[in-house]
Order: sequence, then structure tokens, then C-alpha cells
Amino acid sequence: MRRAATLALLTAALWGAGASAQSVTVPHLMGQTTLAHAPKRIVVLEFGFMDALAKLGVRPVGIAADGDKADVVLPHLKKYYPAGSVTLVGNRHAPSLEKILALKPDLIIADENDHKTLYPQLQKIAPTLLFRSYRGSYQDQIEQFSLISRLVRKEALGRTFLARHTALLNRARATSRPAAGRVVVGVLAPTGFFVHSDQSYVGSLLEVLGRTNPTLNRDGQTQYAVSMEGLLALNPDTLIVLYNPEDEAVYRKFAADPVVKRLPAARANRIHTFNRDAWAKGRGIIGLEGILNDMVASRVLSGEPSRVPWTR
Repeated sequence: MRRAATLALLTAALWGAGASAQSVTVPHLMGQTTLAHAPKRIVVLEFGFMDALAKLGVRPVGIAADGDKADVVLPHLKKYYPAGSVTLVGNRHAPSLEKILALKPDLIIADENDHKTLYPQLQKIAPTLLFRSYRGSYQDQIEQFSLISRLVRKEALGRTFLARHTALLNRARATSRPAAGRVVVGVLAPTGFFVHSDQSYVGSLLEVLGRTNPTLNRDGQTQYAVSMEGLLALNPDTLIVLYNPEDEAVYRKFAADPVVKRLPAARANRIHTFNRDAWAKGRGIIGLEGILNDMVASRVLSGEPSRVPWTR
């Protein structure tokens, strides 16, 4: 009897209390959503959700584009979403409700940062999950992938991919050394330098890998701009700068700044640069594969000097 009761509790936890044997219930920021059947027409409005479905081999009927680039997706996802293969529903920061409605979705997956105010309207179109992705942590991404794999009835495949991810994570952790000291990561753009806190996506990943990120949330924000003096106050022993190729001139100006040259990371030649789109926007299992492989190859968390001169 005790074994039967335990099995019943486990089944209720997996499928959701009160749900049928075919239905799945998952929690999200607006409560819980139950789907009686695997969704067939999914619209996703953020990178991490696009990543999750691509990894699981599920093609959504609609996706949101990257910022002002109305006809492209992130480089590492292009092979999964070739041009013309899926309908774009507008900018991820301001998707078109009309385009979403026209696709007749049976599930919408949205992001708290950009879509919370739209949630009541999205919910009228189709059952809508609201997750914290844009401002979410590494752990948020992992949990969301697990929940999405359940919803599309590919939970076993999801567990396999998470196991492979954990193996790669451990490879990266094996390169991490206390000599790296305080590690600060930020995005460099023409509008400034935006640090990522210990509760941001990449910033929390540093902590998972055993390093200290001295950047804390500010006014509830996981990512925010700091002045050069503010960066100096963080006193990074290792600095990770994320920028895109079109901002090379911005980086050269940054590297020449006298304040930057005073950073402990600069004096120890531990300023490392990586692609902004791949790191800051690469949320999800596929994106993490690229980030972790970059970490292993560069040994950015080892405390060793950068293999690429940062003053180029």
C-alpha cells in the first residue's frame, strides 16, 4: 500500500494534480498551465525557447526576430531556422498580436521582460507560458528546457541532452581555478558597458563554474550600464568583454581607456573577448554548448593570461 501511495504521489507531481493521464501541467510565472495533448502549433517569443525546441527537434509555427533585425535569427540557430522555414511574428521586444493570431497557435511561450504586459492578450489567443528568460539565470534556462521537453512529450530526450550538457559543464569547471579571482562579464556596445550580475544568465554561469562574480543586482536589474570608474570599483581580476564584430572600433577605444588599463585584469593580461550574440543572447542548451566550448578552449576561468592580446 505504501509503495502504491508513493507511486500515486510521483505520478501527480509529474502530470499535475487533477490532470488526466494524457495531460501535462507545468508551472510558470503566471501560475500553472495544463495541456491535454502535445502542442502542434507553437509560437515562441524569445531565444531560449527557440533553442529548446530546436534541440528537441520540434519546429514552431512562429518565432520572434532578433531586435531590429527583422529577417534574421541568432547565428548559432540559423541552421535550425533557415530563412523562410518559419513565420516571423515581429520583433521579440514587440511581437505582432495579429501575426500570432493568424497562425492559430495551440501554445505560446513568452518572456517576462518583454511580454508580461501582453500576457492577457496572448492568453486570449492560446494557452501562454510566461518564463523569465531575458533576465533569467543559468538555472532558469535549464529548468525551462526541462519543462518544455515535458510539454512536447520529449522528456526522455530532454534528460539525455541535459546529461550531455552536464558533462560539458564539468569539462569547463575542470578548467576553472581560484587564480582567476573576481570575474566580471559585460557587454560592450556603442551606448556603454553593461555588466551582468551574479543573477544574470552568463553572470550566474560563472558562479556555477566556481568563480566569484562581484557584480550584484542593482535596483532589481540583472544587467545594467556602469561607467569606467564603476568598472574599476568592481576590481576584476579577470574581465570578459562581449561585443560584436561591427563594434571593433568601440572595443579599441575601450581598450585604450586609461581607466581600463588600471584594472587588475588588464595588468595581468586577463581581459578576454567573445562574441556578444553567442554569449549574451545564446540562452538555451545549444547556446550553452558554444559558450562552454569557448570557455574550455580559451581557459578564461583558469587565471592564465589571455591567449589573444586584448590591446589589439
